Amino acid sequence: MISLANFDQAIIEKHGITERKLERVNRYVRLLQGDEAPTLRDIAVGGYYGTSALLHEVVELDILLERDPRLLRRSPAEVQRLFRANEDAHCRALSVEYGYLQRIIREFFGEEVSIGALIMANASSRDFYALVSSHEPLRLFKPDEPDENEVVRAALLLQRLRARGKEMLQ
Repeated sequence: MISLANFDQAIIEKHGITERKLERVNRYVRLLQGDEAPTLRDIAVGGYYGTSALLHEVVELDILLERDPRLLRRSPAEVQRLFRANEDAHCRALSVEYGYLQRIIREFFGEEVSIGALIMANASSRDFYALVSSHEPLRLFKPDEPDENEVVRAALLLQRLRARGKEMLQ
């Protein structure tokens, strides 16, 4: 069982994340990715890394529920269709998630890493290019594809963050 106590409380409060929202995220991700959803494993890590995954899904789901209040009652195929038809919701969630990760890495590891490198290391080039072509106003986002060294460094920083899990919250 995932508890809200396992996440960055400042984010929980700022985004009004409740147990109900956590349950809705769980339902949404299972509809979108199936019962073995990798995103649910990321959220279960807790700590700052898990917070970033949860934050992404909360932001995306809030937008999609505004557009279709019955979303969570739909079939997986219908949810996937709505997700694909609303790429702006995913881009907004990427913006919030990776801006958060960038800030946490700066604060805890004293390292500056680009949002683009974080996305390429942790998500996909598809997400990177979707964000580049979106209307998301990102501070410190370089629309140039990061070089391989930047991506490797970002991957190592994310790995450190993930490995420390909930212990960093204490």
